[in-house]
Amino acid sequence: MTLDTSSLQPVPLINSVVAGYPTAFTDLDRPTSASVDYVDCPDVRDPQAFAARVVGDLMLPEYKKGDVIVFSPEADINDDDDCFVRLESEHESTFKRVFFESRRRKIRLQPLNPKFPPHTVESKRVTGMYKAVTHIKTIA
Repeated sequence: MTLDTSSLQPVPLINSVVAGYPTAFTDLDRPTSASVDYVDCPDVRDPQAFAARVVGDLMLPEYKKGDVIVFSPEADINDDDDCFVRLESEHESTFKRVFFESRRRKIRLQPLNPKFPPHTVESKRVTGMYKAVTHIKTIA
């Protein structure tokens, strides 16, 4: 069987995103400018889409270390979406499920792993939020 590569778009792979609490991440103002490699993704139409490898275990069991997640800046974000979230303090970033609270003035960053508590931040601290649109799983 041959793979039809005509629908594949090269998406920049940035440094890893921690599936945990926010951590330092230098992205040179926008995620796609910090690419270290590219991954080919089917049906990704957002020219600003970017990918990151998962680090940590806070998003287990759905996402595990080494998985690649593609994020779309153009995609609408709703409660219960998994997102790459950038915070204003020193370029912090994290990968969590998001929930909007207090009329969207606060955002709860919820790990999927029940061993870890959620982290709530003021919306004004969020400098970027990008919805996960493709999950490339590692086989191990």
